[in-house]
Amino acid sequence: MRTNHYVPLLQPIFSVEEQTVVAYESLGRKRDDLGNLVAVPEFSDPHVSALRMSIIDRQLLGLALTKIQSTKDLLFVNMSPDQVILEYEESRSNTLPISDLVNSYGIPLNQIVIEITEKSGSYGTDVLAAGVELLREQGFGIALDDVGSESSNLERLGAIKPDIIKIDLNLLKKSIEKREYQSILEYLKQISLSIGSQLLFEGIETEEELYRAISSGASLLQGYFLGRPSEQNHDKRSICDIVVPHLQLYHEMKRREVATEIEFEKQIKSKLNSIHLKTIKLDNRVIIDPHSFFKLDSHIKRVYVTDWQGTQVSPYYERTSETGFSENLLLIQKNWSYMPFFYKHVKQVFRDTDNWQVSDPYWDKELKKNVIVFSRVNELGYSFFVDLTLD
Repeated sequence: MRTNHYVPLLQPIFSVEEQTVVAYESLGRKRDDLGNLVAVPEFSDPHVSALRMSIIDRQLLGLALTKIQSTKDLLFVNMSPDQVILEYEESRSNTLPISDLVNSYGIPLNQIVIEITEKSGSYGTDVLAAGVELLREQGFGIALDDVGSESSNLERLGAIKPDIIKIDLNLLKKSIEKREYQSILEYLKQISLSIGSQLLFEGIETEEELYRAISSGASLLQGYFLGRPSEQNHDKRSICDIVVPHLQLYHEMKRREVATEIEFEKQIKSKLNSIHLKTIKLDNRVIIDPHSFFKLDSHIKRVYVTDWQGTQVSPYYERTSETGFSENLLLIQKNWSYMPFFYKHVKQVFRDTDNWQVSDPYWDKELKKNVIVFSRVNELGYSFFVDLTLD
């Protein structure tokens, strides 16, 4: 078999933190008899054994290792769940594991990131997690590939706790078209923070997708916009010259957005401060003056009052027109403490009881808009909540 039968193409991965290319993903290709690079047929054949895949991958890995041998760049290599288990079994039978191959090139194991692909494996998640843990103990970095695709699941994500979560290209593109997918990206961002993982967005092809990735918490970027897979070494400076100015432009836009948000909050707080938060206890409910709120600003959509435990004690008042609103008595005794903003409100009240507090924006399915919640406690201990939509 010719040594150049298989060819690893390297695609650059850009670090937002370090503002330069810090890694490459090895993408396997095959050279045909005419010298053209084509897809490796085994990669798309579900009947190919994990052993055969490992033989091909190790040939590709050896060739890719020669390309980073004199650098400190990370190398991302794909591995299916069954291949991970095979590595685990080989380590116990003293056959050649991937760690020995990497060491033979004089490259530290922590320079290699194993991407666990989204393929479903022949073994359960617990067995996969044991194999991944062995790779991690040997020094490899761990990435979970194509999170957001149909095959990936939270069980695998929670069991593996990867160092890097790679966001699927299709999910990224849908996030630009549909607001619901932006919520999913925000959720994945929170998961990454909770388990200490970095987010890598792959498949970035446009400026808009680059901005979406950054706003969704990406610390690593990959895609044609930054650089295509290539046999040759990439010019890092030319990639930086493309990406860095876009990042600077993004941060300038975000600073303007933040300034606009702060000014909006100041205006709303000033208006809310003109209201006396009077409450009257009547039987099992609390009476307030909702009209005084709705006449303040057209962005105000809902007003209600809870006790200190988060149980609603007033009717639920909701805007129905420019000047009108409805009164819903059915929500009295509903508890809102499960909402993300409630205990943030409690925390802020302990810090500052004399001023209105404001929540982070969240997507409201009913209003189909981003909503922020202003809240404050009156002298009797009742919490006022005022929901406003953002244009």
